Amino acid sequence: MESARQKSLKSKIEAYFAACDATAERVTLKNGSVTIRQTPYTLAGLSEHLAIPQGEILAKSRKGGDGTESKLLSDALRRIGRYIVEHALLGELQYSVAAKLLEELGTGEKLPPDEEERSIVIVLEDKEGWSE
Repeated sequence: MESARQKSLKSKIEAYFAACDATAERVTLKNGSVTIRQTPYTLAGLSEHLAIPQGEILAKSRKGGDGTESKLLSDALRRIGRYIVEHALLGELQYSVAAKLLEELGTGEKLPPDEEERSIVIVLEDKEGWSE
């Protein structure tokens, strides 16, 4: 059974996500395509909304347990992680920024390697100078 404190935390977390979603607006780009822009889900935003330091959110989320404050915070961090990954894959969030945000979350979420990390560069030496 949820305590009053857990219910309060749960409603505050949902209010944070709802507040971010409420900022969504359709933007028509120069090329004619339409995109949706909104305040992104972030650990910093959740921390500000809950008035709990980021480090404390991370520490509490790692404690474990079912139906506890820890579970609520862990679920919120996973939701933020999913948001970051999805928006990075859609090209709406710069890869390096998304990777840094995921690292800060500490949820183990990872982006697939970007093109630079997947490429193999072969350098051939021309010791005899035949290419000149």
